Amino acid sequence: MITPEYLEEKETRAVAARVRHERVGHSVARLLVLAAFVGIWQGLSARYDVTLLPSPLQTYAGLTRGWNVISIGAADTVTEIAVGFAIGAASGLILGALIGQSKIVQGVLHPYLILYQAIPKSGLAPMIILLLGFGMMPKITLAAMSTVLPVLENTILGVQRVDEDSLRLFRGLGASPLQVFFKLRLINALPYIMTGVRVGVVLATVSVVVAEFVAGRIGLGAVMIVGYAQLDTPLVFGALFVLTLVGLAYYLSALLLETLVLRWFNLAHPAD
Repeated sequence: MITPEYLEEKETRAVAARVRHERVGHSVARLLVLAAFVGIWQGLSARYDVTLLPSPLQTYAGLTRGWNVISIGAADTVTEIAVGFAIGAASGLILGALIGQSKIVQGVLHPYLILYQAIPKSGLAPMIILLLGFGMMPKITLAAMSTVLPVLENTILGVQRVDEDSLRLFRGLGASPLQVFFKLRLINALPYIMTGVRVGVVLATVSVVVAEFVAGRIGLGAVMIVGYAQLDTPLVFGALFVLTLVGLAYYLSALLLETLVLRWFNLAHPAD
């Protein structure tokens, strides 16, 4: 006998099977893309000198040979990104929450926010390094400057996109402005904030590396500059490989945090 429970269970199994097939298909496609990339890289490296384009095996040799220097540089880069991103994200969240409370304030400040974003942060790197020295501070500062606006803009957007019925309900129940903000506006803004966080962590990574190129003392960027100066391109590519892994790890961490936060509060992504 066909019952509603049987049909529901059948549909659930079909959906689960479809999801498994999609995951397997995506995994196979990703492996094929990776294999094609490595194959093209190997083919191109055979046509050029190692000082211009090392092969994957030569890159691995440069990575293992310079691992001590690369690992120290990676630790500095990871720290700079983490601290700069944390400062920038916190600043963007606080400023975005404050500005988002008033459309008048947003209207007044919005042109200046656009002007701030239009300024190329990499162009400010030499000046910031001259002001703050050649240590971690200029890298952290540039990372924070690059992170703040994506989080700020998305926070403003999320805070202001509140369902009017929910807002009237909160006010009708006698909720204070702080309760409305923390229990409605801020929760509603979380999907937008997490999108800004994902963008911000990528910009922070790029800014740190640019500053390390200019300063040239600590970090993976400095290792790459030394490798270029010595025509040790395998070392450069080894450091670049580790830098790629660092950036990917930060992005995946932000993506995981977004998934956990949205699931905890039972929220959907803004695009959904």
